[in-house]
Amino acid sequence: MVMNYYSYSAFEIVEKELKNKIIGSRINNITVINSHDFLFTFSRIKEERLLISLNHQHPFLSLINIDKVAPTLSGTLNENLRKYLRGAFIVSIALENRDRLLHFVLEKTNDYYEIEKRHLYLEFISHRPNMIITDDKQIILYAFRYSPLTSDRPLLNNLIYNYPTSLDFKDEEAPNITAIKKQAQIYFEEALLKQKKEQFLPLYRYIKSRIKTLDKKFEVLDKEILEAKNNLIYIDYGNAILSLLNDRKNLEIYLKENEISLDESRSLVANANLFFKKYKKSKKTIEMNKVEYEKAQKEKTYLTYLLASSQYMNDEELLSLTHELLPKKRLKKKAQPIKYSYINYENIRIYFGKNAASNHELTFKFAHQDDYFLHIKDYSGAHVIIRHPRPSDEVKLVAAEICLILSHKSTGEVTITPVKNVKKGSALGEAILLSYQTIVIKSVRESTISLLRNKINQ
Repeated sequence: MVMNYYSYSAFEIVEKELKNKIIGSRINNITVINSHDFLFTFSRIKEERLLISLNHQHPFLSLINIDKVAPTLSGTLNENLRKYLRGAFIVSIALENRDRLLHFVLEKTNDYYEIEKRHLYLEFISHRPNMIITDDKQIILYAFRYSPLTSDRPLLNNLIYNYPTSLDFKDEEAPNITAIKKQAQIYFEEALLKQKKEQFLPLYRYIKSRIKTLDKKFEVLDKEILEAKNNLIYIDYGNAILSLLNDRKNLEIYLKENEISLDESRSLVANANLFFKKYKKSKKTIEMNKVEYEKAQKEKTYLTYLLASSQYMNDEELLSLTHELLPKKRLKKKAQPIKYSYINYENIRIYFGKNAASNHELTFKFAHQDDYFLHIKDYSGAHVIIRHPRPSDEVKLVAAEICLILSHKSTGEVTITPVKNVKKGSALGEAILLSYQTIVIKSVRESTISLLRNKINQ
């Protein structure tokens, strides 16, 4: 996500909120999400955590609502944050130097049970953000980004910390704190998704690579089918030759008009049979390639569906998906089956599968006969079950939108029918509908996407 620019007035608003909420708190825990994003958990507020981002394009910080997060990323950043900041008591917070520089004064108990002061400086300056931790004499203990002695502003351990050159800020309209926090929330969710993708990089690489391979296969099959269709005219050549066996003059005219060359070493009948043979081969090629095309298309749509539904899988489920798609890859940890999930809407649960196995389990083992079944029309995707015999039109619409979202689509048609009208197909997760109605969706609503983001694992 591309964040909007944070003006100095935006940091003033964030500073005010932090002063009201976290001064007097302890930093209970620290979670490193990636190389430049991390979270602080506080003793006084349980429902919010402080997201700090030191990305080059748009450094920022904001309190956000989080129920749970992924395990912390190990490394130097994690080690130093925990060493110098974990368990520290927040004494004061202030913007310094009339700049986007936030200064935390902290107190931390050392190994000898003595209270020492620490200073945390967060420099939210675009293209050169930084974090510096010093002792009470402003001696640098740790810097997120160091700079050598030859630079205009050296930043090295054991040197005195100095403020960066201040910028002259013009007065800007103060932003809305709600908008700031909403943006930060979205950024955090995308950062978690990116972390998940990096953790399961071989899986995502395989899926994307396989989709590209299938696209190339479609090009080859299309080319072969087109060439074979052009060769279907061979049957006309063969029939014409046989019909003009005793009319040499008209045969020569026909051959010349159609630019047909004959094999002089063969008889006319043999040449006709040769054309018949080429016709049969072309016809067989078309039939076989259509089967292969359909098979490849089915695989591609399923992989596209898995790519979309993987956003709503936890680590255990992604591990299981890795086993499913990369059986030859040896994994130390045993995989658990991928489970279907649900969201609550209007006090009704809307369930959705995440792969073929969980779709099968959801529809054919879990769902009641009077529940409602939904599926994107003519495309591989999630089985969606509304756990209610008489859902409202709004609930049906939300469920239909979920079908599209889980197939990477924002528009399309979705079939809906009571579960009693759904029968098992020959393949795992395949459903045959005896009757159904269709819901046409022109655009998926942002509210439904948010519902999925906050889904509950079953």
